[in-house]
Amino acid sequence: MRARVAAPGGGGDRARRYRRASRSAAGRAPRRSVERALPRPTGGCYVASAAGPVAPGGALKEEIAVKLLWTLGVIFSVAGAGILIQMALRGRAQSQSRMGTRFAIEAGMLAFAFVPAYLGGGWLLGAAILLGCITTAELYGTFEAGGDRPFKVAGIAVGLACMLAGWASPGLVPWLLPALVVVYQGLRLAAGDDPNGLAFRLKRTCFGVIYPFVCLAFYTEIGRMEAGFGYVIVYYGLSEVNDSFAYLIGSSIGKRKIFPKLSPNKTVEGVVGGILCTIGIAFALWFAVPHFTGWQVAGAGVLIAVAGTAGDLFASRLKRRAGVKDYGDVIPTQGGVLDLYDAFSFLAPVFYYYLLVIGQI
Repeated sequence: MRARVAAPGGGGDRARRYRRASRSAAGRAPRRSVERALPRPTGGCYVASAAGPVAPGGALKEEIAVKLLWTLGVIFSVAGAGILIQMALRGRAQSQSRMGTRFAIEAGMLAFAFVPAYLGGGWLLGAAILLGCITTAELYGTFEAGGDRPFKVAGIAVGLACMLAGWASPGLVPWLLPALVVVYQGLRLAAGDDPNGLAFRLKRTCFGVIYPFVCLAFYTEIGRMEAGFGYVIVYYGLSEVNDSFAYLIGSSIGKRKIFPKLSPNKTVEGVVGGILCTIGIAFALWFAVPHFTGWQVAGAGVLIAVAGTAGDLFASRLKRRAGVKDYGDVIPTQGGVLDLYDAFSFLAPVFYYYLLVIGQI
Protein backbone atom coordinates (compact mmCIF):
# COMPACT_ATOMS: atom_id res chain seq x y z
CA MET A 1 0.00 0.00 0.00
CA ARG A 2 1.26 3.44 -0.97
CA ALA A 3 1.79 5.79 1.94
CA ARG A 4 0.09 9.18 1.94
CA VAL A 5 2.26 12.23 1.89
CA ALA A 6 0.81 15.06 3.90
CA ALA A 7 1.28 18.68 3.05
CA PRO A 8 3.65 20.64 5.25
CA GLY A 9 2.07 21.20 8.62
CA GLY A 10 0.81 17.57 8.96
CA GLY A 11 -2.63 15.98 9.00
CA GLY A 12 -4.54 14.09 6.27
CA ASP A 13 -7.54 16.46 6.44
CA ARG A 14 -5.24 19.41 6.16
CA ALA A 15 -3.58 17.80 3.10
CA ARG A 16 -6.94 17.31 1.40
CA ARG A 17 -7.91 20.94 2.08
CA TYR A 18 -4.51 22.01 0.73
CA ARG A 19 -5.05 20.07 -2.54
CA ARG A 20 -8.63 21.40 -2.99
CA ALA A 21 -7.47 24.97 -2.43
CA SER A 22 -4.63 24.53 -4.95
CA ARG A 23 -6.99 23.12 -7.63
CA SER A 24 -9.50 25.94 -7.00
CA ALA A 25 -6.82 28.61 -7.29
CA ALA A 26 -5.47 27.03 -10.48
CA GLY A 27 -8.97 27.05 -11.98
CA ARG A 28 -9.52 30.72 -11.17
CA ALA A 29 -6.14 31.96 -12.42
CA PRO A 30 -6.79 31.71 -16.18
CA ARG A 31 -9.97 33.81 -15.89
CA ARG A 32 -8.14 36.55 -13.98
CA SER A 33 -5.32 36.44 -16.54
CA VAL A 34 -7.78 36.81 -19.40
CA GLU A 35 -9.47 39.71 -17.64
CA ARG A 36 -6.11 41.42 -17.12
CA ALA A 37 -5.27 40.89 -20.81
CA LEU A 38 -8.35 42.73 -22.06
CA PRO A 39 -7.43 46.24 -23.31
CA ARG A 40 -9.17 49.08 -21.59
CA PRO A 41 -8.75 52.62 -22.91
CA THR A 42 -7.25 55.01 -20.41
CA GLY A 43 -5.22 58.13 -20.98
CA GLY A 44 -4.68 57.42 -24.67
CA CYS A 45 -2.99 54.10 -23.88
CA TYR A 46 -4.21 50.61 -23.18
CA VAL A 47 -3.91 48.99 -19.77
CA ALA A 48 -1.11 46.48 -19.38
CA SER A 49 -1.76 42.77 -19.07
CA ALA A 50 0.26 40.35 -16.96
CA ALA A 51 2.54 39.79 -19.96
CA GLY A 52 3.02 43.47 -20.77
CA PRO A 53 1.18 46.41 -22.38
CA VAL A 54 -1.74 45.67 -24.66
CA ALA A 55 -1.30 48.36 -27.27
CA PRO A 56 -2.68 48.79 -30.77
CA GLY A 57 0.31 46.74 -31.92
CA GLY A 58 -1.68 43.53 -32.10
CA ALA A 59 -5.26 42.70 -33.00
CA LEU A 60 -6.50 46.19 -32.09
CA LYS A 61 -4.03 47.87 -34.42
CA GLU A 62 -4.98 45.47 -37.23
CA GLU A 63 -8.65 46.21 -36.66
CA ILE A 64 -7.97 49.96 -36.84
CA ALA A 65 -5.98 49.48 -40.06
CA VAL A 66 -8.80 47.50 -41.72
CA LYS A 67 -11.39 50.12 -40.74
CA LEU A 68 -9.06 52.82 -42.01
CA LEU A 69 -8.84 51.20 -45.45
CA TRP A 70 -12.62 50.95 -45.68
CA THR A 71 -13.06 54.56 -44.55
CA LEU A 72 -10.49 55.89 -47.01
CA GLY A 73 -12.14 53.87 -49.77
CA VAL A 74 -15.48 55.52 -49.03
CA ILE A 75 -13.96 59.02 -48.80
CA PHE A 76 -12.06 58.71 -52.07
CA SER A 77 -15.10 57.17 -53.77
CA VAL A 78 -17.27 60.12 -52.73
CA ALA A 79 -14.61 62.59 -53.86
CA GLY A 80 -14.18 60.74 -57.17
CA ALA A 81 -17.93 60.72 -57.76
CA GLY A 82 -18.00 64.46 -57.15
CA ILE A 83 -15.29 64.98 -59.78
CA LEU A 84 -17.14 62.86 -62.34
CA ILE A 85 -20.41 64.72 -61.70
CA GLN A 86 -18.66 68.06 -62.19
CA MET A 87 -17.13 66.89 -65.46
CA ALA A 88 -20.49 65.63 -66.69
CA LEU A 89 -22.27 68.89 -65.86
CA ARG A 90 -19.60 71.44 -66.75
CA GLY A 91 -17.21 69.69 -69.07
CA ARG A 92 -13.61 68.70 -68.45
CA ALA A 93 -11.97 71.83 -67.05
CA GLN A 94 -8.21 71.82 -66.57
CA SER A 95 -8.45 72.14 -62.79
CA GLN A 96 -10.87 69.23 -62.65
CA SER A 97 -8.71 67.05 -64.86
CA ARG A 98 -5.87 67.50 -62.37
CA MET A 99 -7.98 66.29 -59.45
CA GLY A 100 -7.47 62.63 -60.30
CA THR A 101 -3.70 63.09 -60.12
CA ARG A 102 -4.10 65.09 -56.93
CA PHE A 103 -6.10 62.38 -55.16
CA ALA A 104 -3.65 59.67 -56.29
CA ILE A 105 -0.84 61.71 -54.75
CA GLU A 106 -2.93 62.19 -51.60
CA ALA A 107 -3.23 58.40 -51.27
CA GLY A 108 0.56 58.03 -51.55
CA MET A 109 1.09 60.77 -48.96
CA LEU A 110 -1.23 59.09 -46.50
CA ALA A 111 0.52 55.76 -46.98
CA PHE A 112 3.93 57.33 -46.32
CA ALA A 113 2.71 58.67 -42.97
CA PHE A 114 0.41 55.82 -41.90
CA VAL A 115 2.52 52.76 -42.77
CA PRO A 116 5.58 53.79 -40.67
CA ALA A 117 3.25 54.70 -37.79
CA TYR A 118 1.70 51.23 -38.06
CA LEU A 119 5.07 49.45 -38.19
CA GLY A 120 6.66 51.68 -35.54
CA GLY A 121 10.27 51.53 -34.36
CA GLY A 122 12.94 52.19 -36.95
CA TRP A 123 10.37 52.58 -39.74
CA LEU A 124 8.75 55.49 -37.92
CA LEU A 125 12.06 57.19 -37.13
CA GLY A 126 13.44 56.56 -40.63
CA ALA A 127 10.40 58.08 -42.34
CA ALA A 128 10.58 61.16 -40.11
CA ILE A 129 14.32 61.60 -40.75
CA LEU A 130 13.92 61.25 -44.52
CA LEU A 131 11.03 63.68 -44.58
CA GLY A 132 12.84 66.13 -42.30
CA CYS A 133 16.01 66.19 -44.40
CA ILE A 134 14.15 66.66 -47.71
CA THR A 135 11.68 69.29 -46.53
CA THR A 136 14.28 71.30 -44.62
CA ALA A 137 16.56 71.32 -47.66
CA GLU A 138 13.64 72.57 -49.76
CA LEU A 139 12.87 75.32 -47.25
CA TYR A 140 16.50 76.46 -47.21
CA GLY A 141 16.46 76.45 -51.02
CA THR A 142 13.39 78.69 -50.92
CA PHE A 143 15.19 81.06 -48.54
CA GLU A 144 18.14 81.18 -50.95
CA ALA A 145 15.78 81.98 -53.83
CA GLY A 146 14.66 84.99 -51.80
CA GLY A 147 18.24 86.20 -51.27
CA ASP A 148 18.92 84.72 -47.82
CA ARG A 149 21.91 82.54 -46.95
CA PRO A 150 21.11 79.97 -44.29
CA PHE A 151 23.73 77.43 -43.21
CA LYS A 152 22.03 74.53 -44.97
CA VAL A 153 24.20 71.58 -43.97
CA ALA A 154 24.57 72.79 -40.38
CA GLY A 155 20.82 73.39 -40.07
CA ILE A 156 19.92 69.92 -41.33
CA ALA A 157 22.56 68.39 -39.02
CA VAL A 158 21.19 70.25 -35.97
CA GLY A 159 17.63 69.29 -36.88
CA LEU A 160 18.66 65.66 -37.24
CA ALA A 161 20.46 65.78 -33.87
CA CYS A 162 17.32 67.21 -32.24
CA MET A 163 15.15 64.46 -33.70
CA LEU A 164 17.55 61.71 -32.60
CA ALA A 165 17.81 63.24 -29.13
CA GLY A 166 14.04 63.30 -28.86
CA TRP A 167 13.88 59.66 -29.97
CA ALA A 168 16.47 58.65 -27.38
CA SER A 169 14.76 60.66 -24.61
CA PRO A 170 10.97 60.46 -24.82
CA GLY A 171 9.36 63.64 -23.55
CA LEU A 172 12.25 65.88 -24.61
CA VAL A 173 10.73 67.20 -27.84
CA PRO A 174 7.85 69.13 -26.20
CA TRP A 175 10.45 71.08 -24.19
CA LEU A 176 12.85 71.42 -27.10
CA LEU A 177 10.41 73.32 -29.31
CA PRO A 178 9.76 76.28 -26.97
CA ALA A 179 13.48 76.45 -26.16
CA LEU A 180 14.33 76.77 -29.86
CA VAL A 181 11.59 79.37 -30.33
CA VAL A 182 13.25 81.46 -27.60
CA VAL A 183 16.62 81.09 -29.35
CA TYR A 184 15.04 82.12 -32.65
CA GLN A 185 13.46 85.21 -31.11
CA GLY A 186 16.82 86.20 -29.65
CA LEU A 187 18.48 85.86 -33.07
CA ARG A 188 15.61 87.78 -34.63
CA LEU A 189 16.21 90.70 -32.27
CA ALA A 190 19.96 90.59 -32.88
CA ALA A 191 19.76 90.29 -36.67
CA GLY A 192 19.85 93.36 -38.85
CA ASP A 193 18.61 93.74 -42.40
CA ASP A 194 21.77 92.41 -44.03
CA PRO A 195 21.11 88.83 -45.26
CA ASN A 196 24.87 88.25 -45.24
CA GLY A 197 25.20 89.09 -41.54
CA LEU A 198 25.97 86.22 -39.16
CA ALA A 199 22.95 86.78 -36.90
CA PHE A 200 20.61 86.99 -39.89
CA ARG A 201 21.98 83.75 -41.38
CA LEU A 202 21.74 82.01 -38.01
CA LYS A 203 18.15 83.23 -37.67
CA ARG A 204 17.20 81.68 -41.01
CA THR A 205 19.06 78.49 -40.12
CA CYS A 206 17.29 78.21 -36.76
CA PHE A 207 13.93 78.71 -38.45
CA GLY A 208 14.55 75.63 -40.62
CA VAL A 209 15.55 73.61 -37.56
CA ILE A 210 12.22 74.44 -35.91
CA TYR A 211 10.04 74.13 -39.00
CA PRO A 212 9.84 71.57 -40.39
CA PHE A 213 12.48 69.40 -38.63
CA VAL A 214 11.60 69.66 -34.94
CA CYS A 215 7.91 69.87 -35.81
CA LEU A 216 8.31 66.49 -37.53
CA ALA A 217 9.92 65.14 -34.36
CA PHE A 218 6.46 65.45 -32.83
CA TYR A 219 5.28 62.94 -35.44
CA THR A 220 7.64 60.36 -33.93
CA GLU A 221 6.69 61.45 -30.42
CA ILE A 222 3.02 60.85 -31.21
CA GLY A 223 3.56 57.72 -33.28
CA ARG A 224 5.53 55.89 -30.57
CA MET A 225 2.71 56.21 -28.02
CA GLU A 226 0.58 53.17 -27.20
CA ALA A 227 -2.33 54.67 -29.15
CA GLY A 228 0.00 56.48 -31.57
CA PHE A 229 -1.18 54.80 -34.76
CA GLY A 230 -4.71 56.00 -34.10
CA TYR A 231 -3.48 59.49 -33.24
CA VAL A 232 -1.55 59.77 -36.52
CA ILE A 233 -4.64 58.61 -38.43
CA VAL A 234 -6.74 61.31 -36.81
CA TYR A 235 -4.40 64.28 -37.05
CA TYR A 236 -3.02 63.64 -40.52
CA GLY A 237 -6.15 62.07 -41.98
CA LEU A 238 -8.26 65.06 -40.96
CA SER A 239 -5.59 67.43 -42.23
CA GLU A 240 -5.81 65.88 -45.69
CA VAL A 241 -9.61 65.79 -45.55
CA ASN A 242 -9.67 69.51 -44.81
CA ASP A 243 -7.22 70.32 -47.60
CA SER A 244 -8.80 68.06 -50.21
CA PHE A 245 -12.42 69.01 -49.61
CA ALA A 246 -11.56 72.71 -49.36
CA TYR A 247 -9.92 72.38 -52.77
CA LEU A 248 -12.77 70.31 -54.23
CA ILE A 249 -15.53 72.60 -52.95
CA GLY A 250 -13.63 75.80 -53.67
CA SER A 251 -12.86 74.80 -57.26
CA SER A 252 -16.49 73.77 -57.81
CA ILE A 253 -18.60 76.51 -56.25
CA GLY A 254 -16.09 78.95 -54.77
CA LYS A 255 -16.68 82.59 -55.73
CA ARG A 256 -15.35 84.84 -52.98
CA LYS A 257 -11.60 84.97 -52.34
CA ILE A 258 -10.68 84.88 -48.68
CA PHE A 259 -6.92 85.61 -48.83
CA PRO A 260 -6.37 86.95 -52.36
CA LYS A 261 -2.78 88.10 -51.84
CA LEU A 262 -1.54 85.27 -49.63
CA SER A 263 -3.36 82.34 -51.23
CA PRO A 264 -5.28 83.36 -54.37
CA ASN A 265 -6.95 79.97 -54.85
CA LYS A 266 -8.60 79.85 -51.42
CA THR A 267 -12.26 80.82 -51.29
CA VAL A 268 -14.71 81.41 -48.45
CA GLU A 269 -16.86 78.52 -49.70
CA GLY A 270 -13.90 76.17 -49.88
CA VAL A 271 -12.58 77.01 -46.41
CA VAL A 272 -16.00 76.72 -44.74
CA GLY A 273 -16.82 73.53 -46.64
CA GLY A 274 -13.46 72.02 -45.71
CA ILE A 275 -13.98 72.77 -42.02
CA LEU A 276 -17.49 71.26 -42.00
CA CYS A 277 -16.35 68.13 -43.83
CA THR A 278 -13.41 67.76 -41.44
CA ILE A 279 -15.66 67.88 -38.39
CA GLY A 280 -18.02 65.33 -39.93
CA ILE A 281 -15.28 62.89 -40.93
CA ALA A 282 -13.68 63.25 -37.50
CA PHE A 283 -16.56 61.15 -36.21
CA ALA A 284 -16.02 58.65 -39.03
CA LEU A 285 -12.46 58.22 -37.72
CA TRP A 286 -13.58 57.82 -34.11
CA PHE A 287 -12.67 54.12 -34.35
CA ALA A 288 -8.98 55.11 -34.34
CA VAL A 289 -9.30 56.83 -30.93
CA PRO A 290 -12.04 54.89 -29.12
CA HIS A 291 -11.00 56.33 -25.75
CA PHE A 292 -11.90 59.88 -26.90
CA THR A 293 -15.22 61.38 -25.84
CA GLY A 294 -17.52 62.85 -28.47
CA TRP A 295 -16.51 66.36 -27.46
CA GLN A 296 -12.83 65.47 -27.81
CA VAL A 297 -13.43 64.09 -31.31
CA ALA A 298 -15.33 67.23 -32.32
CA GLY A 299 -12.62 69.41 -30.76
CA ALA A 300 -9.95 67.58 -32.72
CA GLY A 301 -11.90 68.13 -35.94
CA VAL A 302 -12.31 71.86 -35.35
CA LEU A 303 -8.72 72.34 -34.21
CA ILE A 304 -7.18 70.43 -37.12
CA ALA A 305 -9.36 72.18 -39.70
CA VAL A 306 -8.54 75.66 -38.39
CA ALA A 307 -4.87 74.99 -37.59
CA GLY A 308 -4.40 73.12 -40.88
CA THR A 309 -5.68 76.12 -42.81
CA ALA A 310 -3.41 78.39 -40.76
CA GLY A 311 -0.46 76.09 -41.48
CA ASP A 312 -1.18 76.22 -45.21
CA LEU A 313 -1.30 80.03 -45.11
CA PHE A 314 1.90 80.08 -43.05
CA ALA A 315 3.67 78.00 -45.71
CA SER A 316 2.23 80.19 -48.48
CA ARG A 317 3.56 83.31 -46.78
CA LEU A 318 7.07 81.87 -46.70
CA LYS A 319 6.89 81.16 -50.44
CA ARG A 320 5.43 84.54 -51.33
CA ARG A 321 8.13 86.27 -49.33
CA ALA A 322 10.79 84.45 -51.33
CA GLY A 323 8.96 85.11 -54.60
CA VAL A 324 8.41 81.45 -55.52
CA LYS A 325 5.22 79.50 -56.22
CA ASP A 326 6.30 76.12 -54.84
CA TYR A 327 9.03 74.71 -52.63
CA GLY A 328 10.18 72.46 -55.46
CA ASP A 329 9.06 70.69 -58.61
CA VAL A 330 9.53 66.98 -57.89
CA ILE A 331 5.80 66.17 -57.43
CA PRO A 332 3.51 66.55 -60.47
CA THR A 333 0.80 69.25 -60.03
CA GLN A 334 1.93 69.78 -56.42
CA GLY A 335 5.46 71.20 -56.34
CA GLY A 336 7.92 70.06 -53.71
CA VAL A 337 7.70 67.56 -50.88
CA LEU A 338 7.18 70.37 -48.37
CA ASP A 339 4.20 71.55 -50.42
CA LEU A 340 2.62 68.18 -49.63
CA TYR A 341 3.65 67.92 -45.98
CA ASP A 342 3.48 71.55 -44.84
CA ALA A 343 0.27 71.08 -42.84
CA PHE A 344 1.45 67.65 -41.64
CA SER A 345 4.56 69.24 -40.13
CA PHE A 346 2.73 72.27 -38.78
CA LEU A 347 -0.03 70.21 -37.14
CA ALA A 348 2.15 67.63 -35.37
CA PRO A 349 3.02 69.85 -32.37
CA VAL A 350 -0.48 71.37 -32.38
CA PHE A 351 -2.10 67.96 -32.02
CA TYR A 352 0.46 66.82 -29.43
CA TYR A 353 -0.34 69.77 -27.19
CA TYR A 354 -4.05 69.16 -27.75
CA LEU A 355 -3.58 65.62 -26.41
CA LEU A 356 -1.76 67.13 -23.44
CA VAL A 357 -4.56 69.61 -22.72
CA ILE A 358 -7.35 67.00 -22.84
CA GLY A 359 -5.40 64.67 -20.55
CA GLN A 360 -4.46 61.94 -23.03
CA ILE A 361 -0.73 62.25 -22.30
